[in-house]
Amino acid sequence: MSMHPQKAFVEEVPETAPAPETRRLIYAYTVPGRKDQAWDRTVGQMHTTGTGLIKVGETTKPTAFERIKQQLNTAYPGLRGVDILLEEEAKRSDGSWFGDRDVHRALVTQGISKEQEWFEATLDEVKAALVAVRNGTAYESQRTQDFPMRPEQEDAVAQTAGYFLSQGGGTHAPKVLWNAKMRFGKTFTAYQLAREMGFKRTLVLTYKPAVQSAWRDDLLGHVDFEGWHFVDRTTPVNVADELADGADPLVWFASFQDITGKAAGGGIKERNETLHYIEWDCIVLDEYHFGAWRDGARDLYDPTEKELAEVEEPDDWVTEEDLGLNSKHYLYLSGTPFRAITNGEFTEDAVFNWTYVDEQNAKAHWDDADGQNPYVDLPGMKMYAYEIGAPATEWANDGEFNGFSLTEYFKAQKADPESKSKKVERGTYTFNDETRVKDFLEMLRGKLTEQMKVQLLGVSGKKAPFPYESADFRDAIQHSVWYMADVGSCFAMRDILEAHPYFNGFEIHVAAGAGAGMGAEAKPPVEKAIKKARDQRLSGSITLSCGKLMTGVTIREWGAILMLRSLKSPESYFQSAFRVQSPWSYRTAGGSIDVQKDTVYVFEFDPNRALTLVAEYGMKLATTGETTPQQAIGDLMNYLPIFQFSGGQMRQLDAADVLNIATTGVGASALAARWNSPVLVDVNEHTLSALLEHPDLLEALEQIEDFRNLANMAQQVVTSTKKLKKVEREKGKNNLDDDEKTERKESNSARKQIREKLQKFLAKIPVFMYVTDFREESLKDVIESLDSELFTRVTGLTVKDFRLLNRLGLFNAQHMNAAIYQFKSFENASLHYADEAVPDGTGTKVGLWDKRIDASQLGLGYDDLADTTEQPTTEDPDAGAPAGPKQASPTDWLRAKARATN
Repeated sequence: MSMHPQKAFVEEVPETAPAPETRRLIYAYTVPGRKDQAWDRTVGQMHTTGTGLIKVGETTKPTAFERIKQQLNTAYPGLRGVDILLEEEAKRSDGSWFGDRDVHRALVTQGISKEQEWFEATLDEVKAALVAVRNGTAYESQRTQDFPMRPEQEDAVAQTAGYFLSQGGGTHAPKVLWNAKMRFGKTFTAYQLAREMGFKRTLVLTYKPAVQSAWRDDLLGHVDFEGWHFVDRTTPVNVADELADGADPLVWFASFQDITGKAAGGGIKERNETLHYIEWDCIVLDEYHFGAWRDGARDLYDPTEKELAEVEEPDDWVTEEDLGLNSKHYLYLSGTPFRAITNGEFTEDAVFNWTYVDEQNAKAHWDDADGQNPYVDLPGMKMYAYEIGAPATEWANDGEFNGFSLTEYFKAQKADPESKSKKVERGTYTFNDETRVKDFLEMLRGKLTEQMKVQLLGVSGKKAPFPYESADFRDAIQHSVWYMADVGSCFAMRDILEAHPYFNGFEIHVAAGAGAGMGAEAKPPVEKAIKKARDQRLSGSITLSCGKLMTGVTIREWGAILMLRSLKSPESYFQSAFRVQSPWSYRTAGGSIDVQKDTVYVFEFDPNRALTLVAEYGMKLATTGETTPQQAIGDLMNYLPIFQFSGGQMRQLDAADVLNIATTGVGASALAARWNSPVLVDVNEHTLSALLEHPDLLEALEQIEDFRNLANMAQQVVTSTKKLKKVEREKGKNNLDDDEKTERKESNSARKQIREKLQKFLAKIPVFMYVTDFREESLKDVIESLDSELFTRVTGLTVKDFRLLNRLGLFNAQHMNAAIYQFKSFENASLHYADEAVPDGTGTKVGLWDKRIDASQLGLGYDDLADTTEQPTTEDPDAGAPAGPKQASPTDWLRAKARATN
């Protein structure tokens, strides 16, 4: 009988047993032949099968590699083919050291077979044995995690627990919102809150069932939740009922789609009946930004997932009343809850904020005296913006730049438009302008056409760093995602990349279309492509997506995203950009973190649009705190540096630059159109119900011609919304009869009419910025106290009634602040471009809607103007001052309108 060669080498080189106080490592590895060996075992009623034997050993050498090389180098030169699976310091919680025999003993007691030091076990089982020995606890094969909370997670738990306790005994169950960025660790932290509060019954509801694995794994994988149980739709009904009646802590995970869906014969599904009878200690509503940026969010879905987008991004958010469930506490989780915050749904002390800026600030200022930096593996981001299209010099009336569009730049079509086949083969799709795309690929490598040289390098000819050319980007760009506009452009790009003499060295994967998998199912093929690139020593991998993997899924190896489509929503832009900001690291034997990516990159090719979205995002961030938009944008750019390449110049932009780009060139009529934006008005069941409780206000409004019949329309919306929500809970959203569908259509129409009437009313408000000389006062104060009679003449409404409308939440104060901010920022820029003399504005106050800020805090503050006169802009990069026609100030336009009004 032949002997496994690796066994011989293990036995030939024994290591002298160390003294008890000597530092040592526990390691695990496998080798060819062993890694593919199948096994199975039966312990009690549990039958387990697996593949691969694992060697578990110990060493006092500095690294496991040195010890394993000592054992196996003859059979496997350079350890080629050997997989080192684990390497950890063998120190107990009390500081004493343990050995591999302790880990072997823990494995054997679980019925795990071994041959010498080779175990028929999974890596998780080995990790669980290691955790059990280290902590002196009972072995549990699923619990391999024992990390503590980070400081901000502790803060979230402490703040929320304190709020819940302070609100106990009230008539309404208290609710808290966690406005936390991706990778905050919401699942783990929510469980720690439940543990802190002593919750025994927690229900997690989400619109995105793909997050189920994260909620399950965090509960069943961490030692802090030993003895807790997890129930989801796969749990047998009798088992779920038994756990619900038991004494152990229980977490029940369900999707809104599932609990609102109906059984075949109508009524609640059998598996969901129990959860309606339980008095929950806490209901957690995950991804609570639905409805807040619904249209923008749908940009993040592959076009083939239209039905999924409809389900996961519904028209209306779900309230506690709509759930039909009973809970003592509610916890809402979201990374972009701007509507929930700005409409006053949560009080200030009921919101916990944790943004990318907070995270990177904590990382940068961590005191090493407090131990290992817990943020060390959360990479920083940088944006590089290349001007590949004609610079935009004006805006359209809808607030968008005229001209260049990335979506059009990379537009593709079927090679055979008459073909009805859904099968995608090589050549099925082609770019409308293939030469242009090929030139773009050469530009990515720093090889420029004459036209691009003029656009990007200008007369100076100074070379800019390019994604696939500069050594600075080499590690990050190895595995990237290219965000395309549609399925056709993804497949057209695949074909052109695979035929390219440089890019064919990458593994190209198309994560688009029906064949790529839906939701989380699209992730394994990407991981397989990355593994193939690594195993075959290719240059790297490129994933082409037009929406898949842009929400709820993380690929740790991605270090860069190329934005090759035009997006309109700042939330959707950053949601996709932050896909690459995932941590990727390993824990070394000494307990330190080996970080695989420290900086990640967003490569942008339409600076005008991208920087406008950055400005809008900053303005929305400003609504969540006391900062001005410029301060919020400045804080963001401190940890997200933006470099713009245009006309031979590489400039690192600041907040004033971004706000300048976001406002310069905007005509007064376009700004007025922005003021008429729907985000300034909140028309929903809650605000209309509050309005109906004030008949005097309704009567006053109905004296205005535009608001005739307002009471009836408001009552129709409220009554229909409540009725239809109840019907949808009982019958399902897609099972309405014709009369109910008609009623929903009529209700939506009435809601739209009310919104449009309120928007028309608000459109008169900017005039009041220029009808008085009190420019330094907030516009709200001007209206309410300085010139109130004029307000009544212009609008037909008293200041008292207008104040009440604001208090009821129909007008969004934060967004109105931002709208006025844009007017006045642009006015400063306009005065500058018109060469008008501008005084030193230090200490001068400028009024927004309901607050005042220093003039220097405007996008182009008075203090900034002197610095900008020597800065070139994208309009004429070769000139020393902004080129093009002088901009007309919106002041004259508005004052003329104000004089006519007065």
